[in-house]
Amino acid sequence: MCDCSCASQLKDFGTIERFVEPCILLLLSQNPSHGYGLVEDLEKRCGEKVDIGNLYRTLRRMEKNGWVTSDWDTNDAGPDRRTYAVSSEGLHYLKEAVASLNRTDTLLHHLFEGYKNAHQKDTTL
Repeated sequence: MCDCSCASQLKDFGTIERFVEPCILLLLSQNPSHGYGLVEDLEKRCGEKVDIGNLYRTLRRMEKNGWVTSDWDTNDAGPDRRTYAVSSEGLHYLKEAVASLNRTDTLLHHLFEGYKNAHQKDTTL
């Protein structure tokens, strides 16, 4: 533990703001889905746990941006559900997001390697 005030200033660097958007687009590029299906798949396949309310707000924003489309799926056995699918603009955004995240991944690996090499003898890490 740091004995300076830096510990109180640290942010959670393990999260990437808006990381859920490319995750949603990836899932929808594989299969159209409804909100509750996305919640389950995001946690199971992307490691991203989201609140259903936040997910629907994100989906509405993504639809407004033209990245996803939605249609009502009428179901005789249960309630109607809105089903989401990725658009061509969404596929383009996903490609750009993955390229950006790949650059971030490379930078992070350089940082980790540099830190590991500089502190190899420090066993408290």
